[in-house]
Amino acid sequence: MGQSAPGYLRKLVFICSLMVSASVGAESSVSPQAYEILKSKANTIRSNEATDGWAYIVSGGVALGLSIPGYYLSKDVFARSVYSVGETLGVASIGYGSYLVLIEDDHSRFLKILERVPQLSVEEKNRLSHLFLWENSERARKVRKIRVISHSLTAGLNFLSAATSKNRDLKTALYFIGGINVLAALNFGFRASEEEMVFKKASMEPELLLGPKFVGLGFHF
Repeated sequence: MGQSAPGYLRKLVFICSLMVSASVGAESSVSPQAYEILKSKANTIRSNEATDGWAYIVSGGVALGLSIPGYYLSKDVFARSVYSVGETLGVASIGYGSYLVLIEDDHSRFLKILERVPQLSVEEKNRLSHLFLWENSERARKVRKIRVISHSLTAGLNFLSAATSKNRDLKTALYFIGGINVLAALNFGFRASEEEMVFKKASMEPELLLGPKFVGLGFHF
């Protein structure tokens, strides 16, 4: 039998209220400044990489400019070997500097993608930026965890080798190397990235932040 009109309307109103509540809850989990954070970080990274890149190019060019004539003017084999190494380092420095200047990082490329889609609203840009920064924070956290574990294990092995070694000089060297690895583990353990700091209290999965459908993309997990 069909439902009465008042009962059907009450059920429809109840379903709509649930949808609105879920939408409001998802909105509160998305940082309203996510797009501005992404833009600021992308511009900062791009500026730093351009500065560092030109520094590598200039220093590599100077090293190459001194090494090439020095190699051909020198008659000593050892001197030629040194100049040859200088040429290799100069070319490598120029190549790495060119990479920093010409190749954009992930933040800049994702920002460029968002800016090339004028149909996206401010809310949609914030949501996509939020998801991108959230994914970066998760990746940065996992990389830091791997580094902490690696340095901790290395420190433990060095301390164990030092404790069982009978050579005093070797024992001192191993304790020193172990101490360096402990400091490195502590450094990676406490040094969180900017994305990690922004999403330090966020624990929601991306599909919960964006919902089942968003900007024509379907999320099925």
